[in-house]
Amino acid sequence: MKLIKTSAPDRLQTNDLNILQETCNNTDHISFTFPLEEDCICCLLYENDCLLSALIAFFTDPDTMECYGLTLPGERQKGYFTMLLDELTNDYPDSDLIFPVYENWQDGIKTLQAMEASFCYREYFMECSRPRPDKPVVTGLTISYQTCKDQINYEFYKDQKAVGKCFLLIQGKKAYFYGFEISEPLRGQGLGTACMQLFLKTYCSLPSDLRKDTIYLQVSGDNLAAVALYKKAGFQITDSLSYYLY
Repeated sequence: MKLIKTSAPDRLQTNDLNILQETCNNTDHISFTFPLEEDCICCLLYENDCLLSALIAFFTDPDTMECYGLTLPGERQKGYFTMLLDELTNDYPDSDLIFPVYENWQDGIKTLQAMEASFCYREYFMECSRPRPDKPVVTGLTISYQTCKDQINYEFYKDQKAVGKCFLLIQGKKAYFYGFEISEPLRGQGLGTACMQLFLKTYCSLPSDLRKDTIYLQVSGDNLAAVALYKKAGFQITDSLSYYLY
């Protein structure tokens, strides 16, 4: 066996990671994606030319790393993932490790429980298909937006004063909604719901190349107010991730 550590996987290694990812997704009925970003830390375990297991991590702050690991279905419970985890913790002994895992991924949950990792929080994936916005109920509320390549930046105004913002990233057949925020002194006054409806109304009038049938977002399961707001706007929970601390 050969253990490879790299911060920049080459073309063949990237292809092997994609094969591992696709194999596990098909077997486990999940939608796992390795975050092959700049400065990621990749630990790869090979036997001959076959990638058996991979652990990829990146720093989210100076003391915390977010980690993603997979092992081929037929090669699990042989200690391969533990080898990679030991390698990572030896290199970064003072870092906390955060593992996201789909709640329907039984092997992933069992692995984290065996590691005695502790549950931290839950995150929801929500989608809205073919949005049909209601009329905003707050008078004097307006919106402006700027398009930069595949990103659209929105800003909300109440009586010509900025009250909030959000962003939209066009990704293939879907649009990713993020960064929705109402100015803190103005929260709890119904502006969130009204701004969301105004955003959807504006979105529905975008040119066809920017307007997708489905908008999706991610939201913390602890943010009950935001979850309720998105549900009211027509979003539905499609999946959820649990985050574990090791």
